[in-house]
Amino acid sequence: MNETQPTREVNAIWITGTISARELRRRFWHMSPGLLPVILQAVPHADPVSSTLRWIFLGVATGIGLRILWGFRQIQRADESGGLAAVAGYVLSVITLLLLFPRHLELAFALLAILAFGDGSATLFGLLIQGKKLPWNKAKSWSGLLAFITVGSLMAAWIYHGESLNQEAVDAPVTFATALMLVSPAVVAAALIESVDSQINDNIRVGIVGGLFLMVTHLFRPM
Repeated sequence: MNETQPTREVNAIWITGTISARELRRRFWHMSPGLLPVILQAVPHADPVSSTLRWIFLGVATGIGLRILWGFRQIQRADESGGLAAVAGYVLSVITLLLLFPRHLELAFALLAILAFGDGSATLFGLLIQGKKLPWNKAKSWSGLLAFITVGSLMAAWIYHGESLNQEAVDAPVTFATALMLVSPAVVAAALIESVDSQINDNIRVGIVGGLFLMVTHLFRPM
């Protein structure tokens, strides 16, 4: 998400050192889906993921996506024409990893954490702290980039590690330290691609790059 906007309209995201109600709502819808894996960790589930659970994931993702699109005007920014690209990039990247790796649900969940907490924190901290701008994109700040990497890495590792502890998992669990090493390259790559000035929605960029790096580092997971 962009951290600054060249506008002084009522829905501006930066208002005298605080975040507007519109942007707070936007942060809520951006970050709250990241809590879904935490809820699922309390429920033992088949590994590989059963077809029933896949349909549940698809249904929940579709429901959340439609709800965001239905009320997108309440969180829409001045320079946005619609939320379809943002929602599709977010949902489809996670669902794709789920379908490609049904035996390793931790990959899809880690990507969800990167999108929800990494990307979400970049905007939040970028707005609250601001600070020095990135040399390659003056609309982004170092505080936002560092928040993306720090929060995204910790949350993605925590969720990856937690999912690996599933009682019905086929593979052995991994420690938090190992999970952190496996997800950090994806988080850093996603943070960098998100910071680039591009016409492509950042959810699409983060979803694709983060997913690809998670697939690569997955090859080095100890079995």
